[in-house]
Amino acid sequence: MPKVKQKISGGFRTRNGADAFCTIRSYLATLHKQGSNLFHALTLTFQGQPPQPPFGLTYTALGLGY
Repeated sequence: MPKVKQKISGGFRTRNGADAFCTIRSYLATLHKQGSNLFHALTLTFQGQPPQPPFGLTYTALGLGY
């Protein structure tokens, strides 16, 4: 995913910025795969109550058929 960011803005200014981007992007990708509303998840996160992705679910249980 850093390559996408690099193509859009020309890159990251710091290593910490790149690491933060990857962490947030990974978290949102996981929530998206599990069918969560990303806007609601971000709202909760900024309110200090970040939703946790459920553990132990398989793709089949989520209806994704993998």
